[in-house]
Amino acid sequence: MTIRPATPAETALFVQLRDQPNIIIFPPEIGGEIKNELENLSPRADMTLAEIENKMIKFGYDIWPWNQAYKFFLAAVEEKLGEHFFLPKLSGGLREKYLSFKDFGGALKDLQTGRPASFFTSEERSELCAVLVEMRRELRGYLDRELVGIGREQYLDKVEEYQDLLEKIKLNLNALRGLARNESDHPVLAEEIKGRVRDFEHGLCWLGAELNYETVCQAQDFFAGRKIELSRLRGINIPTQIDFFTKEVC
Repeated sequence: MTIRPATPAETALFVQLRDQPNIIIFPPEIGGEIKNELENLSPRADMTLAEIENKMIKFGYDIWPWNQAYKFFLAAVEEKLGEHFFLPKLSGGLREKYLSFKDFGGALKDLQTGRPASFFTSEERSELCAVLVEMRRELRGYLDRELVGIGREQYLDKVEEYQDLLEKIKLNLNALRGLARNESDHPVLAEEIKGRVRDFEHGLCWLGAELNYETVCQAQDFFAGRKIELSRLRGINIPTQIDFFTKEVC
């Protein structure tokens, strides 16, 4: 592997990780570690993209439960109070059209999925985007005030729930790594498994698709099926085995 300095774009990935969790209640020691690592990127001329990703994944494991808990409450606040912040910012004509959109079965959350693209003009969609950005900024401010007040304990309880979930995710990822290590018949399959584990870890720190717990749980069965498929293509017979003793991770 050629050693080269990390580009500004690659370093920006780490900045994104530092700035992503706009969370009032967050362990300062983790934030301090991320800040120190970020400051150490520039002096090191041999820092590679892979090294930056590994550091982001390391901190992704720390940040993920806190960020997921924050997203949970942000979604709840948006559902409850979103229109309270949203409607007053719309121009008169667009407000009426949005209410008509609701009469046809639309909802505020649909505006963020692209579903109503044909219902609004390009100018109206531009206004809606700007208003949604401002709405979410104000909702975050409202939620931050709640989390340092009466909602603090609820938030910490939710963080603990996601930390427990993360432990299950780690067990699944370790099981997948074991599959890859023990896969001697199909080197390509071993690389596929390693790549999937890396994809899941990227989801912890915004380098890839958002981490989905159900998908992680289903990965072992998926690759067991892939092994059978590849073995059949090579003419290898794999008898069906039933494990009565191994406890399932999920």
